[in-house]
Amino acid sequence: MTQALITPSVLEWARNRAFMTIDALSDKLSVKTEKIAMWEKGDAKPTFKQAQNVAKALQVPFGYLFLTQPPEEALLIPDLRTIRDSAPQEISATFRELLYEMDRKQQWYKEYVLESGELPLDFIGKFNINTNSEEVIADIRNTLNWSSGFASSANVKDEYIKEISLKAEAAGILIMRNSVLANNTHKHLYVSEFRGFAISDKYAPLIFINTADAKSAQIFTLAHELAHLWIGESGISSVDLHESEGNRIEKFCNKIAAELLMPEREFATRWDASKSNENNCDYLATRFHVSIFATLRRAFDLNYISREVFYTLFAEAQRKFEEYQSTKPVSGGGDFFRTLKVRNSGIFSQAVVTSALEGKLLYRDASALLNIKASKINDYAYKLGIR
Repeated sequence: MTQALITPSVLEWARNRAFMTIDALSDKLSVKTEKIAMWEKGDAKPTFKQAQNVAKALQVPFGYLFLTQPPEEALLIPDLRTIRDSAPQEISATFRELLYEMDRKQQWYKEYVLESGELPLDFIGKFNINTNSEEVIADIRNTLNWSSGFASSANVKDEYIKEISLKAEAAGILIMRNSVLANNTHKHLYVSEFRGFAISDKYAPLIFINTADAKSAQIFTLAHELAHLWIGESGISSVDLHESEGNRIEKFCNKIAAELLMPEREFATRWDASKSNENNCDYLATRFHVSIFATLRRAFDLNYISREVFYTLFAEAQRKFEEYQSTKPVSGGGDFFRTLKVRNSGIFSQAVVTSALEGKLLYRDASALLNIKASKINDYAYKLGIR
């Protein structure tokens, strides 16, 4: 048989790009794991037919496998990150893997929705950055049943972000939150790299939130990414509140998020001129379940504090936050299935598990989509209330 002279390092790159273990690829190809390991080391070569099957399984163009080195690929979605209006740092390998993983999940869910005969979501891309922001905000509130006093109904930040996520998922938006890649605790996601991103799609819109961030910051990022979907703009966000975002899309989405979370009318009602700026901002941050940084930015934009006061208080808040970060205890693992649902989105989990139980999706493929062992799927079904 004719051997395919593929490049070992490119094969390994393609497998990692597909977020697939050697064992998983072995199952897909019906080829022994030892043989695939030899292909990646260059100790053996696949047949031409095997190489074609590899390309299909890993979803890469067949010709890629013969390149002398892995290709430089453009990001799947626009990079809109700016920190202090400077250029964003290089995308890390872990973050790139995360983008591919979310893309695979989003594509699978889109096919699931289309096969189910669902109609496109009319609010995705309904507006653009030239639309009056009040019109966008009103539509988000109406679609998600998000009243202006919604924050007051939640006692703690955990409850608030959960309720916002549930409202978004009820509208058909996948909300996925994690601080590591899949379940790999050795591959951390860093806030310094990104806070969240949105994939705009009329059938399967997806928002990812980096939970390595403070809970209050996650809440603002979630509102920011919702705005991305309403204007139909996919993108990776840093959500920098220190300076005015240089990117028009990010600036617009920050404006939407601020009004959603801290309505100007309520902000004005609760600002007490007899109290200090610090006390006002601390109180309002607690009231709206947002960070002190978001509150300071809102107070500055609404002319309650001067630019000089804003910079001074922002720097002090940053110092206190960094001090807290260096001393805060490491949280425990929590309930496995509850965490899994947060990481994978409730509606995505329901779709994957239901498809597996109905025999429409192999348990092996379902486990890969959910990042759990196939043996855990039935237990997860009970936790989801499916069976």
